[in-house]
Amino acid sequence: MEIAPDFSLINPDSFRNGHPHDAYDQMRSEAPVWRHPGSEKQPAFWALTRFDDIRSVSLDAENFTSALGFRIPTDSFSSMDPEIGKVLSRFMLAMDNPEHNDFRQIVASAFMPSALGKFEARIRTSVEALIASLQGRGEVDVVTEVAAIVPIKTVCAIMGVPEEDEWRVFEFTNAVFGADDPDYSPTLAEANERYMAIFDYGWDLLERRRRHPQDDLMTRVAHATVGGRPLTEIEQKSFFSNMIAAGNETTRSSLGGAIWALAKYPDQRQLLVNDPQMIARSLTEILRWFSPVYQMARTAKRDVEVGGTLVRQGERVAMLYGAGNHDPEVIADPHRLDLHREGASRHLTFGYGVHHCLGSRLALMQLKLILEAFLGAFPGYELAGEPSYIRSNLVRAMKAMPIRLNG
Repeated sequence: MEIAPDFSLINPDSFRNGHPHDAYDQMRSEAPVWRHPGSEKQPAFWALTRFDDIRSVSLDAENFTSALGFRIPTDSFSSMDPEIGKVLSRFMLAMDNPEHNDFRQIVASAFMPSALGKFEARIRTSVEALIASLQGRGEVDVVTEVAAIVPIKTVCAIMGVPEEDEWRVFEFTNAVFGADDPDYSPTLAEANERYMAIFDYGWDLLERRRRHPQDDLMTRVAHATVGGRPLTEIEQKSFFSNMIAAGNETTRSSLGGAIWALAKYPDQRQLLVNDPQMIARSLTEILRWFSPVYQMARTAKRDVEVGGTLVRQGERVAMLYGAGNHDPEVIADPHRLDLHREGASRHLTFGYGVHHCLGSRLALMQLKLILEAFLGAFPGYELAGEPSYIRSNLVRAMKAMPIRLNG
């Protein structure tokens, strides 16, 4: 049976226009646990498109591990410098419990509501400055001039990155998620070089925090111990690159996605313009509908059945979040944005189980505050073109999206 002949998770061009929902729908209907072909560099694996199967694997730590890879890489990404692979293999996303919990606890308290409260005023100030910078403008790019600004300032403040280096975070994020995009990494050598620059910058910042501790996350990482030992250099570099990228990219993409979605559905946008108090509870539906992460993966620790299909020990399973978030068995008329929808809070966007997104509360706070201010200032904005996306098989990251602020 030929399933979705134009779709390959290994090939990022499958996501050139975002989630390929037609392919997802076909897979879910005909082979919801689909044997995805491999390549010259990778073995075949299983692709999951049903909500319940994805959630089940996410929660099944007994039968599945993240330690053998938390994503399905592209072939070119698999060819990157082995030193990069060493750092990525120590991401928290690539750890199982109890190790994952030990590392997560180093920074977890910084993302609790009581700790995030002290950043709300700072975020509001950043949002006010953002809106002021847009006043009187005609056409702007959502990604670089709206969506990237506040998340980068916020994550830099929390982590302890100096304000004058915020521009580097934007470049670092593009380097991490654009390793397969010729606009950001024209050659494999340049992709390697940009990754290494992230690690070098992070290590330099950590060295400064060892000498001069401050009240920020990098000081925690620089002085942390696990099991009575200090973190290794690779583990510290991993912490920095993981949090600096994940800490702003998905928020940036989700904000761009929200602005795009509300332009596509002006009736839903008008609901929020008329009643701004709806914005906070509408975010679950927007995140479900847009789904900023394409996939995560697990590896079977033993033979196990998933959705009626036998997955053998050592085989990889790709969880297609956008497909699960648009599963009609869970969400009626899933391709429609409905801000009054019941049950949207079950979305997969932040993950399930031990790897549930550490920064989800921070992301929701920023999205709420920015959308409130943006819709209040520019309720009639219009698209001036469709979004373009970073060439990636991991995240739905926008490169650019032009809008007219006073449509």
